[in-house]
Amino acid sequence: MDLIRKLLPIAALFLSLTAHAQQKFITVASTTSTEQSGLFKHLLPAYEKKSGVQVRVVALGTGQALDMARRGDADVVFVHAKSAEEKFIAEGYGVKRLPVMYNDFVLVGPKSDPAKVAGGKDIVEALRKVKGATAPFVSRGDRSGTHMAELALWKTAGIDIAADKGPW
Repeated sequence: MDLIRKLLPIAALFLSLTAHAQQKFITVASTTSTEQSGLFKHLLPAYEKKSGVQVRVVALGTGQALDMARRGDADVVFVHAKSAEEKFIAEGYGVKRLPVMYNDFVLVGPKSDPAKVAGGKDIVEALRKVKGATAPFVSRGDRSGTHMAELALWKTAGIDIAADKGPW
């Protein structure tokens, strides 16, 4: 029941879009993680039945989803990079930002733990240790919400990843 109460603003947003829709469908540009969470499979059948409007979900990375909406090819976006979302709204492409879900991020490494970060609870300190040890680090590098969060963490750690990257 608590989940339903939290999701009511989303349903209201979909319904308000329906009132203005010329066509009988809306397009949602969503992160793959939101699409894969099962949220849409749970919500959309009821919405479509009540509204008579079909919802087409296109699963992309955050950057691609926002670009799709900037071009006018999406009516709603579900993404997970708060600063990019706020910029999107400030630029006049969106109407309102609503928090719906959140992700947990974990740093995973080899059993040998070359940066000596195992068991730590401070991701910023862990990233500093990774750089200090020049331990191998693999980034998604794909403009996804996950990648944007990673870049923000490097910045918080005081590391200019573009300038400091190397063979590690």
